[in-house]
Amino acid sequence: SLTGMYILCQELLPCQYRNYMNSWSMSLWALGYPIGSAIGYYCNDWNDMFLVACLVLLVTCIPVVLATESPRYYVVRGDVKAAKRSLARLAWMNGRKLELEKKNITVDEERKQNLVQQLKELYQYPVLLVETLTQIFCWFVVGMSYYGFNFGWGSILPDVYLAYVMAMVGELIGYISLVPMVALLGRRRSLMLYFLLAGVCYLLAIPDVYVSGSEEETGWTLESIMCLFGIVFVSGCFSGMYLYSAELAPTTHRGLVFAWCSSGARIGSFLGPFIFNNLFEITDKSVPLCVLALLMVMCATVIFCLVKTGDGAIASGPEDVTQRRARHRYKF
Repeated sequence: SLTGMYILCQELLPCQYRNYMNSWSMSLWALGYPIGSAIGYYCNDWNDMFLVACLVLLVTCIPVVLATESPRYYVVRGDVKAAKRSLARLAWMNGRKLELEKKNITVDEERKQNLVQQLKELYQYPVLLVETLTQIFCWFVVGMSYYGFNFGWGSILPDVYLAYVMAMVGELIGYISLVPMVALLGRRRSLMLYFLLAGVCYLLAIPDVYVSGSEEETGWTLESIMCLFGIVFVSGCFSGMYLYSAELAPTTHRGLVFAWCSSGARIGSFLGPFIFNNLFEITDKSVPLCVLALLMVMCATVIFCLVKTGDGAIASGPEDVTQRRARHRYKF
């Protein structure tokens, strides 16, 4: 539901508002932690806990039911009448009236929007395939780091409750700070910067330096502080990849690309807690931290190889992706 509503919002919003919507939606993600913690704290019985969570989810279904479908979705399916109805409803919601009866909307009548066609076009358009695989890799690394932090704060910081509060604050800083950064540097360069800074935090966490207390007192270490900085930049990468992927993927393949990227992130989310909680115990901590830092640098490198999207129009089909790549010039 999160991915589906995110895609719908990105396709409905004007291009100049995508960056702000992305930060707002990700901030709500972070604010969900205290709500979930409060439910678990006050509802000691599992049945009551699931009941309250169910009621919260039912409330969130209301805007989903009231939302209109994206006109882009109807266009790629060749349903011109439905696309016009969607545009008319969007205009009505903004207090305007559109005369669309005599307007022509061009569609590819020979193309059939289905999974077989999508997979066939991935083979026919190598640029689309390479960009999709690149995004899957970045989502995998971000998911591994993000969930590694979330399931490992109990062993990273001396106080588990304080850890999750500070983690929430760090995530909010990462999500909000990405807005001016994207406005200043753009999507691609902002993501490269956040990936590199996350890698630096992993490297700085290697030395065994106690800032307060000692090993026997389980006090604050340089690793603890660097992980708090690291969650800021990893959260920025998490938010930035959502925004960037929504603009890189064409409308014909956006749902498929997001499904594959989310699957890659889920696989990474299983490996992340293992690295943070288990691998640290059986090997020197410099090994996993260096591996994570290397993966972050690799992500920054492959992001450089992708195209700039900016506040331009979203690609409709794989042909637009190929043409966009042909116009691209590599610049920092």
